[in-house]
Amino acid sequence: MTKKRIILIVLAVIAVLVLLSFRTTQYPVFEMEADAAPEGGHHVLLFGGTRNTGLEVAKILAGRGDRVTAFVRPSSDRSGLEPLGVNFAAGDALDMESVQAAFAGGDYTSVITTVGCFSCDPRPDYLGNRNIFDAAEEAGVQRMVFVTSIGSGDSEMAAPWLARVFLREILPLKTQAEDHLMASGLDYTIIRPGALRSKPPTGKGYLSESRDAEGIINRSDLAGLIVEALDDNATTGKVLAAVDSEMSYPWDLF
Repeated sequence: MTKKRIILIVLAVIAVLVLLSFRTTQYPVFEMEADAAPEGGHHVLLFGGTRNTGLEVAKILAGRGDRVTAFVRPSSDRSGLEPLGVNFAAGDALDMESVQAAFAGGDYTSVITTVGCFSCDPRPDYLGNRNIFDAAEEAGVQRMVFVTSIGSGDSEMAAPWLARVFLREILPLKTQAEDHLMASGLDYTIIRPGALRSKPPTGKGYLSESRDAEGIINRSDLAGLIVEALDDNATTGKVLAAVDSEMSYPWDLF
């Protein structure tokens, strides 16, 4: 057998192994329990609601009659939120005084934060969320749903290598934020989505306690899972991955 033929065989084997590593995997599903929404619905203070996942969450909550107050920067585009009839609190997550003022201005039952920014300086992934957690605890608002990312905390090695390289400065900040929240006295749920797409829901998204879970999920499906987790006391104190059962990384990413 020639050297060239051996090289081709080796490359073919590597290619097959790579393809197999990207197969769709079904991880153990976290089973939801009874609806725990408060009587009269939630009043959610929502951070990161002007676009992407946060906006999808606002649509679901407002659409079913929950009260939503969106914490937004004065310069933020509110056009996606205004038709929903939500209330607004202006400020910056990096400015603790404005975060505290937002909590003082409403009778909130819960908080959802999707705050994070790849290009911001300073990045709010830790500092901004830390302010939110501390202000919530100070104000006595116990229920907190925090959206981070697969690759944070003890799921570091679950994230694909390319994602870990791309997010190498972000993931440690998200881990710090998770740790700060878990050390607080808040009734938290941490949700770590896989790679995110902005496409219509597939209805195949699910939550898992597996620390090996990785994959892709549409923001619209993720938003539905966030709201379900908010409603369900069984998710309190849990760290859950969010992926789609029919999509695999990276083939379904685009």
